[in-house]
Amino acid sequence: MTKNFRRLTGLIIGSYLTVSIFNMPAQAQQTAADYAKLGQKQYSQGNFKEAAASFRLAIYQGQKTASTWLYLAQSYDGAGEAGAARQTYQTIQKYFPNTPECTRATERLAKLQPASPAPQATVATATGATPTGTSQNDAPKKLKERIFIIPPQFGHPAVDPNTVRLVRTLLAGLPKPVYKILDQGGTNIFLTPNLIDKFPKIVGTINEHLGIYFSLEHGRTYGRDVYLCERTGAGNGSGTELGPIVSDENLKGFFYTFLAHALNDCLEVPSNDPQFVALYKQDYANLDTSDPHLHAFIAPVEGIHDTFGALCASIMGSTNGTNEYCSRQFPRCRAWIAQRIKILSDSKP
Repeated sequence: MTKNFRRLTGLIIGSYLTVSIFNMPAQAQQTAADYAKLGQKQYSQGNFKEAAASFRLAIYQGQKTASTWLYLAQSYDGAGEAGAARQTYQTIQKYFPNTPECTRATERLAKLQPASPAPQATVATATGATPTGTSQNDAPKKLKERIFIIPPQFGHPAVDPNTVRLVRTLLAGLPKPVYKILDQGGTNIFLTPNLIDKFPKIVGTINEHLGIYFSLEHGRTYGRDVYLCERTGAGNGSGTELGPIVSDENLKGFFYTFLAHALNDCLEVPSNDPQFVALYKQDYANLDTSDPHLHAFIAPVEGIHDTFGALCASIMGSTNGTNEYCSRQFPRCRAWIAQRIKILSDSKP
């Protein structure tokens, strides 16, 4: 098994809901088969989103078989997460050639790719979201031109042209090594009024890891596809009503963080690198874990990856208070990321 594949098995394909190495229980290796069995049951019942989460855990905890990877890909496929499904099918092709699973993955990719443009998405112009009929597959080559607008649903206002301009400005201001990696890695930017406009089936659904309704999230990253929400849900987020446009400062902070997750993927997930994990442990040991400002960075499921994201955001130029606070609390991790970005950027043509 190659070194890259060992790192890839920790890949946060899709929603970045993997278990942190730092908080892995001692008996985790013994439960991988249980998670796979649970995933198969959920898959057979048509609960594809839950099945994907179970198969991710099974892979992360040691069950890295071609069959499990295929189940994961098909679960993403069934859940409508085309980008994550495509990426996982390609993983099977790369690391499990000449297997029945590879054959199945190739068949599914042939059917998936022609139907995988962003639903109703359009490329944004400098003045706003002007429909051009251009799909994600036809996207221009440059990152700054790969900005897509998700049309509103539930009577929501469309994405404001000012948000498009803001995102363009932030992309233009990225450090050159970071922009180069994101550009060559095929990162796409999707601007949406809210997550429920892109994923209407999640209305009234709670993100069990964060304990809030999905509509209250400011966006998320699926592989190298970045979704930035212009608004969050009103009230407790259980309905379809949205609040006002988030301030430019907050949009900046979240956009940098979501870009950082895409950067993590473009760099083959260095947040799972043993060196980074070791430094995370060292910084973690010096923290006041009762500090509420650190909640996202020490969470057992997404903590280490959210830490990586916040640190990358700070390196990209974010002045968001949370990201800056994370940088102060995880100095070893921040220095390691900065060095790695430089090395890997220099190595790319």
